[in-house]
Amino acid sequence: MITAFIMVKVEGMTNREVLAEIMALDETKEAYIIFGAFDIIVKAAFKTNDDMSVYVVEKLREIDGVGETQTNVCATCD
Repeated sequence: MITAFIMVKVEGMTNREVLAEIMALDETKEAYIIFGAFDIIVKAAFKTNDDMSVYVVEKLREIDGVGETQTNVCATCD
C-alpha cells in the first residue's frame, strides 16, 4: 500500500466545499483544513503508483477550487 500526504491550495471556492468533495473520493482516508502555505492536507492510500497518479491528476485536480497540489509519498508507513 502506498500512502501519500497531498497538500492542496484552494482557489475561488470555500475550503469547506473543496474538503467535502475530497472526502467523497474513495482513496481519501483523512483530510483537514490547515493554516500555512496550503489550505488542505489529504491523507490517501493507493495500491499502485498509477492509482496515485489517477487520483491526483484525474480526480483531485478536477475538483472545482483545487489549485496547486503537492504530493508527498511516505517512505515508510506503520
